[in-house]
Amino acid sequence: MPGTLFQKDVKARRVTTMGHVAAQGLGDPARIRILEVLGQKPMAAEEIAKALGSSGFKKATTTIRHHLDTLKEAGLIEVARMVEVRGAVMKYYSATLKVYTCEPPADLDAKAAKLVDDTSAKLAKILSGIQGDKRFAALDKDGKCREFLALEIVNAALAKATERKEPQTKKAAS
Repeated sequence: MPGTLFQKDVKARRVTTMGHVAAQGLGDPARIRILEVLGQKPMAAEEIAKALGSSGFKKATTTIRHHLDTLKEAGLIEVARMVEVRGAVMKYYSATLKVYTCEPPADLDAKAAKLVDDTSAKLAKILSGIQGDKRFAALDKDGKCREFLALEIVNAALAKATERKEPQTKKAAS
């Protein structure tokens, strides 16, 4: 192509499935931090403010409540428990989205290339099996969301697997 100064094939390195409402709910760094905190245990707004403050992320409780409302509307948290305290109702929230933040090594892709290749081959078989399942056809009647829905199923299964307290070993899986 004449005049082209630079061109390369760019491949996806990460996949995230989510609707626009959930994506909007993640539009503030404080909300992501709240999801991290709520991933550990259910907490009330005051406890969240204290937990964020102790990690250098100071926010007023009223601001935390605003963020909680936004996260709840986005479906990223739910009320897990309500307790009566001195005549008032205190709500405890839990995250419905598991958030992991970490700075991986800059060369992770290079160091883990073989593992990524091996895992992607296994996942391709899993995705193919999901899409070939009769129950899957009922989820995607018009065929427009095939890949998205298959990835959502894998995503939900991954979330369920991370809830387990002990990692499964080959021996335990047999």
